[in-house]
Amino acid sequence: MAELELPGAAALGEIVLSVGEGRAWTDELRAQAAARAEETNLDGLTAHFGSLTADPLDSRSCYLAVDGPGSEGRLLHFAPDDAPPEALFPGAVSLGRARSGEREFATHVIPFSSRDWDAIRTFAARVEPAFLPRPQRDRPAIATGNRHPEISLPAAFAAFRAILDETGVNMASTAQLSATREMTTDDAIAARDGEIPTAAGHTRVSIRHLYHAGVWAAIRAGWREGFTAEADHFIVSGDTPAGIAQSVEAAKEAIRHAAGFTKFTTDTSRLFVLQADTRHPQAWSDTVVEEKFRDIFPSSEQAWILGEFSRAFAAGDRVYQLTPAQIRRLAVKFGESLKLNEELYDTIVQVRGPAFDFEPSIDEAETLTTPEEMIFCMHWLALRGRPAQLVPPNLGFKKRQAYPESPEALEAYVAHKMWPELADRVSRQFGGKPLEELFARVADLAAVARHFDGTLSIHSGSGKQAAVLECIGRATGGRVNYKISGELQLQLLDVLAEQEAGSRWRTLFERMADRANAFAAAGAFGGESELAAQYRDPYLGDAEKGRVDGNLFLVFWIGNLVGSRDTAAPDGDHRFFKDKLDELPADLLAEVRSRNSRYVRWLASHLRG
Repeated sequence: MAELELPGAAALGEIVLSVGEGRAWTDELRAQAAARAEETNLDGLTAHFGSLTADPLDSRSCYLAVDGPGSEGRLLHFAPDDAPPEALFPGAVSLGRARSGEREFATHVIPFSSRDWDAIRTFAARVEPAFLPRPQRDRPAIATGNRHPEISLPAAFAAFRAILDETGVNMASTAQLSATREMTTDDAIAARDGEIPTAAGHTRVSIRHLYHAGVWAAIRAGWREGFTAEADHFIVSGDTPAGIAQSVEAAKEAIRHAAGFTKFTTDTSRLFVLQADTRHPQAWSDTVVEEKFRDIFPSSEQAWILGEFSRAFAAGDRVYQLTPAQIRRLAVKFGESLKLNEELYDTIVQVRGPAFDFEPSIDEAETLTTPEEMIFCMHWLALRGRPAQLVPPNLGFKKRQAYPESPEALEAYVAHKMWPELADRVSRQFGGKPLEELFARVADLAAVARHFDGTLSIHSGSGKQAAVLECIGRATGGRVNYKISGELQLQLLDVLAEQEAGSRWRTLFERMADRANAFAAAGAFGGESELAAQYRDPYLGDAEKGRVDGNLFLVFWIGNLVGSRDTAAPDGDHRFFKDKLDELPADLLAEVRSRNSRYVRWLASHLRG
């Protein structure tokens, strides 16, 4: 087996084996080894001591994840008896022998970057299964979307560690991105040229890569307490039955790629029939809805629906009793979508088995979610053997934007939205105080979710101010799944934009902004392309104020540019922006991670309830 050099490995092996000799590895022993290492010259080697784990085939041997100077991640295997790790890692390479006290030991090295998927799977499944993700069930969580997993995931785990130490609550939920929007399959990523910035996979992170990057980060962080890995938004689209059928098959293929994940969010909103809702501007009459009800459902299902959903539902301090007319409207609005959710649920079972969290996304309706709608959807799925552990309502949240706190701000906020009841309800029932109305609405929805042993899941959580988070925390009693995504990436871009004018990283950000504006001029972002013309300054706004003072076009769309090429690079390096961002120097990387971690901790401090 070939020899290679990894400075500091011998000294590190001597520390690890002398500290752990004859004892099972504990966090206390790992801390002792880390303290010893701080006093030792390791020649630029950085050890992730939380990963220290005994070799299951020989308890005297152990594994440790490290980074070498100028190299990607590695996994070291230290064996006092020269037992190589080849039974588990056939590609292990010998670094030779050294001495610990009076005994010699052998060191082997295994490639262990976030892209060494076989090694990551082997380590998590056969060396230390505690690093594998687990279903969330009723545990609260902050689902940290990671468009740059190697940058943000270590920060997320650092935050979760601090939250656990401070509160005793495990809120770890990582590796969360839309499986058919931000992500896609590996083949689709490879084929993507970046010239359509809204096409699936604009993060240049595949479904399988994000999963493995999440487990890799958990191993390096020493996170054995359990975390959820979420494959978010398997989206069904299409304008014709054939188009919808093709999209369903694509969603199923994406589910197959997501076999390791433990939480699945489906988005079948394409099949919502919004005209069955009285809030629609051209809402159907009761007579038309009754006709649609008879057309959609056979007589046996009609009787089942009207009988099963007519009983009283007690949730919190309220009792809900649906009328036949309400039931028919809800069935027409959601029925076909719910049946498709059943089909996707069954696909997840085939791929994953029964141990996962299911989250059907009703928040994608253009109407605000009512308790009655949540009752209908959750009861339907539970009765038909596909219960939802998490349920996301449409609360009226906009991506990466603050929620209005005054009647005046609310009036502008609801313009062009199908939320006709919101401003009137705030005015008439809550004295013009939008947050008091929000609290009452979330409390009612959370009570319904708990009635079905579910947890409220908040989407579009990035950019919300402290008062909104505290409102949600109080209304849910702290039992909440809170999703963020874009804000972590925006903090990365903030750091670039703050660099000295003319510097490499400042000009990279400026070229991303320019290319986003160029795409907008060509209409690449649909109706929102016109928003770009309203701004000249690429400033992304004050993160602590919901970025309302920034360039809202870029706040929403510049993140899509990481999956496009840097065509205007003055040095002719036209690689994807994502590839360049992965080369951040250590000082900028540390600053981004510090902001990401601080933000997640800030969220937790206001969501405790």
